[in-house]
Amino acid sequence: MTENEKKVSDRIRQRKRRYHLTILILMVLLLLTLFVVQCELSKMQSDMLAEREAMLDSISTYDNLRLDSLKRYNDSLEAARADSIARYNDSLAIQQPKELSPEEKAHQDSIAKRRKEIRDSLEREKKALEDSLKQARAAVADSIARADSIRKADCIAYANRDSIPPEATIVPPEGRYYDPIQLKVKCDEYKCKTYYSIGDTNHIQELTKAVEYNKTGDVYYLAEDSAGNRTAWQKVHYDMASDNVCGKNAYPVPVNGKTVCVDAYEYPNQPDAVVKDMVSHEQAKTLCANAGKRLCQFDEWSAACKGKDNLRYSYGSSYKPAKCNTNSSKARRAGRKEQCRSWYGMYDMNGNLWEWTDSPAEGAANRYIVAGGAWDTQNQSKCTDTKYSFYPQNQYNFVGFRCCADAKP
Repeated sequence: MTENEKKVSDRIRQRKRRYHLTILILMVLLLLTLFVVQCELSKMQSDMLAEREAMLDSISTYDNLRLDSLKRYNDSLEAARADSIARYNDSLAIQQPKELSPEEKAHQDSIAKRRKEIRDSLEREKKALEDSLKQARAAVADSIARADSIRKADCIAYANRDSIPPEATIVPPEGRYYDPIQLKVKCDEYKCKTYYSIGDTNHIQELTKAVEYNKTGDVYYLAEDSAGNRTAWQKVHYDMASDNVCGKNAYPVPVNGKTVCVDAYEYPNQPDAVVKDMVSHEQAKTLCANAGKRLCQFDEWSAACKGKDNLRYSYGSSYKPAKCNTNSSKARRAGRKEQCRSWYGMYDMNGNLWEWTDSPAEGAANRYIVAGGAWDTQNQSKCTDTKYSFYPQNQYNFVGFRCCADAKP
């Protein structure tokens, strides 16, 4: 490498470091802002709840005092009634003559009448007290109901402030499969309900756990958050095939009129395995040969990545940061990103590791194309993104490979 090339390389690295530092600072500021906003919202909610609790305590205290006063009044009336009856009984507990004079009989009738009037008066007062107690109990129940209604209305109003629908994804992603799959819909919010419908949107079912699926056709899905916001229906298509002529962890891809078997994962072609980096172009060719295969040509690699619809990325036509490992600090194990799968069944073709191919670079003697981007290349990880600047004899911690083979007739 010449001195000028070294200087250019140093400047590029410095720019990348400044760029990454700027992004990091912006992310920290954003997180701090979100934290402050969340704290303020939590404080407002706590204040509202405290006010409601204070109001309920005040109502309860008032109602208790009123009930206690009414109870004491009732007790005093009962005591007065008992004392009055006792005095009348004492006054009548004298020996009555066998025959009463008209004056005595009139006096006795007067006493009986007065006694009845007192009894009727006490009965009226008792009924009035019972009615008052009943009204007091109804007023307390109504106060509690109003407080509960206010609390529920506050909770609903707080929930209704969220009007943004959640984001939903279905796994496994659409594509061709050779065995039955387990369908799940994932939502990016807490307490989210997910639904699916097979063939059209007229057979909606809630998806509470994974369901087995083994049918070629369309599947529709959506999600609903706790505030009632729903996503629009989204559609995926599955092609359930049975003609895999490529063996374990490799699938057929049509390329220029022939069929090529492309490994599903970066070498060593095992799901959840640590992918192999620090390997030269020659070493990659040797490892593929030892497995009875060969290093992929770029047109084979690109066809496997773009799928039947000639997409820019293995998962779609536009860049999605969360789909593949394209915005991190290191490579992940093979297949960890479930959504980073091409139509034909290949994982991690965008990002994770650049991949050696056996196609020579144009205008660069003794160099070979590497394809697909690495863990930090972000949107520069399309199915057509390539590099020619890697020397084939060198080993890099951001370059790996996958193998191909001609399909047997």
